[in-house]
Amino acid sequence: MKKIKVGLLGLGVVGAELANIINSNKEDIMQKYGIEMEIGKAYVRDLHKKRNADIPFSKLTDNANEVLNDSDIICECMGGSGTEATKDYVVRCIEMTKPVIMSSKKVIALYGKDIIDLCMTKKSQLRFDATVGGGIPIAKVIKECFKGEKITKAVGILNATSNYIYSSMERKGYSFEQALKKAQDLGYAENDPSEDINGFDALYKVIVLALFAMKSWVNIKEMSTKSFSSIDIVDMKYAQDLGYKIKPLAIFQKKKDKKFVYRVGPCLIAENHIAANVINNFNIIVFEGSNSGKLGFYGQGAGSKPTASAMYDDLVSVLKTSFDYEMDLYDGCDVIHDYRDFTNSLYWRVSVDNIIGKLALICNVFAKNSVNIEKVIQKDEVNGKMDVVLLTNSVESTVIDLITHEFENNKVDVNTIIPFFND
Repeated sequence: MKKIKVGLLGLGVVGAELANIINSNKEDIMQKYGIEMEIGKAYVRDLHKKRNADIPFSKLTDNANEVLNDSDIICECMGGSGTEATKDYVVRCIEMTKPVIMSSKKVIALYGKDIIDLCMTKKSQLRFDATVGGGIPIAKVIKECFKGEKITKAVGILNATSNYIYSSMERKGYSFEQALKKAQDLGYAENDPSEDINGFDALYKVIVLALFAMKSWVNIKEMSTKSFSSIDIVDMKYAQDLGYKIKPLAIFQKKKDKKFVYRVGPCLIAENHIAANVINNFNIIVFEGSNSGKLGFYGQGAGSKPTASAMYDDLVSVLKTSFDYEMDLYDGCDVIHDYRDFTNSLYWRVSVDNIIGKLALICNVFAKNSVNIEKVIQKDEVNGKMDVVLLTNSVESTVIDLITHEFENNKVDVNTIIPFFND
């Protein structure tokens, strides 16, 4: 009977859950594949920290080299423990032609091309289904059910933290800061939530999904995000008055000329859109296929148990292939950050002193820059200031900059600019 040692790089919440899944499925693996699977070594930074994993102390080590040398398959469960170090461990495993199962989407987003190229050179297995989707088996469905399909476009809510925050603002009247604190208390947000609320976590997932769904590698150095933290609770209320909701969307599309168009940031979507009522820590992703049309996937996008479960599925896939090399081919794409591919309207919220002529001034600035105003809503005065909400056609970022600069010169405060998402 063949013996397989599984090494764990990291034994935090995900690593501990994975260890427990491995231990509870040993008999099943033995019966199905004739393999005696066991955990070899587990790398931890603190040997004496209490953990929710059934692993003997003798198998813990604070030397990652012991895990790499002692194991047949390596599971990377490093979490936020140093992106560079995680990448280095993964590279060393591949150079040793040991299959690697990854959970770090950031490492794939930053270094994925080099890592995949090395796998192809070394003919070594790499699995990273668990890097995106959490409890939604997105990667597995794409790989197994879309073999004759070309996915050209996707839209989704990919970050559980920001969606929980927006849901709390909309439904409970919390400020952004109050909702973030609640998310941290519930474990939906890290102590340092910057990657979540500034859109980088969602951007990493866009890059990974482009690999899975479109067989395309996009360079993160050419990409940017719009912070989810730029939204005020009054924007939520004004959007509802218009029949819309504000959601933390990620949208991306691969065009026929290999152009990759994307946007990560707040968007207004119609109240009847499928993503409009996805709340709290749930995610959704809707793919558009060349033959199948639109297909949506919904579920919890984060959490230690869903991620560990996805990693275990990857582990079983490696066992089923008897470690044989398999890797999809990917092409490169030119990256274009242009929201106008997804919208024809913008929402503006500006504030002015309640003085005669200010509204006319605002309208004149738009007209001078050839921007059509579709709707103007003047709100009640508060402390001598009044909000003006305007819906305009979409324009280039350079025109937005010109308008914003002119408003500043005329004491018009630009509070929010959000695109509408047109499905």
